[in-house]
Amino acid sequence: MAQFYVIIALLLAILVAIFAVQNAQEVNVRFLVWTFQSSVVVVILISLGVGALLAALMSLPQMLRARRRFMESERRLERLAGHSDVSEGSEVPREES
Repeated sequence: MAQFYVIIALLLAILVAIFAVQNAQEVNVRFLVWTFQSSVVVVILISLGVGALLAALMSLPQMLRARRRFMESERRLERLAGHSDVSEGSEVPREES
């Protein structure tokens, strides 16, 4: 499975390289009070990076809540396992139906 991810990463890197070569023109970028000149690919890659960073930051609270719930469940499971009165070799009583 790791080889699959390496192959996908290589294909993605090749596509990005092709994209960079085909989009080497210079453009003027104006954002708020800043103005600069750069190639199209740099502008797009910076935008992609900022978007990915914002997406990661927005999902962070949900990930932290899920991790906290998982840790609480782990502690509860350990507590319940520690309180178990069943020892090795003894049978668990079954209910009569």
